[in-house]
Amino acid sequence: MRRDGKEYHSADVLPMATAQKVKMMIIQREMKPGDRLPTEKELAELFGVSRSTLREAMKFLRAENVVVIRQGSGTFVSAGTGIGEDPLGLHFTNQENLIQNLFETRMLIEPQIAGLAVQRATPQDIRNLERLVKEMDQIQINTTATAEMDVQFHTAVAECTHNDVLIRVVPIINDSIRRSHFETHDNLESFKRAKRSHTGIYRAIAEGNYMEAKFLAERHVWETLNDMKEMEEKK
Repeated sequence: MRRDGKEYHSADVLPMATAQKVKMMIIQREMKPGDRLPTEKELAELFGVSRSTLREAMKFLRAENVVVIRQGSGTFVSAGTGIGEDPLGLHFTNQENLIQNLFETRMLIEPQIAGLAVQRATPQDIRNLERLVKEMDQIQINTTATAEMDVQFHTAVAECTHNDVLIRVVPIINDSIRRSHFETHDNLESFKRAKRSHTGIYRAIAEGNYMEAKFLAERHVWETLNDMKEMEEKK
C-alpha cells in the first residue's frame, strides 16, 4: 500500500520499478523535452524486462507526463516533464473563487519573478522576450492564439530567473491567463494594455531596472483583474 492509501496490485510492482529506472535514465543522460527515447526493444534489453512490462511502465510515465508516445514515431521526453494535468488539483477547488485566487497568487509571485529576472536574465533570455513582444505587437485582435502567446511571455520571464521550481510553477498559475482571456476577449483596450505591459516589463528586464520590473508586473496583474471584474459587471 502507498502512503496516500492507494493499493497497487503485485503485477504493478515491476512496471513501476521499470518506470523509475526510465526516469533515472532520462535524468542521467540529461535528456531534454522532445528528445527521443531508445526503442522499446532497446529499453527492454537495457532494464532486463519483457516488452509487455516496458509498455506498462510507459503507461505510468505517460500518466505522469514524463513521456509522450507517438504512434509510428516513438517515445519522447514530454514538455513540462513530470507536470501532470491539473497538478494542484484546481479542478476540485471552489470554482466560484478560483480566478480571484489565481490572480492573488500571481500578485504575490510574478513581481518577485520579474525582479529576479532582472538579476539573472542572459542576453539570449532578453532576445527571447523581445521576440515575443514584437510578435504580439503585430497582432491586432485578441484570439485564443494570442492567449497562448501571453502565457509564453510570462513563462519566458520565469525562465529568465533560471530557477527550475519557478519555471514549473508559473505555467500552472498561468491558467488564469487563459480564463481571463475568455472573459475579456471582446475588450480591445484590455488587450492593448496587456501588450503595453509586456513591452514595459521586457524593457525593464533588459535595462536591469529591478523596481520598475516589479512595479509593472504587479500593475499588469491588477489591470487584468480589474478588466475582468468590469466585464462581469456588464453582463
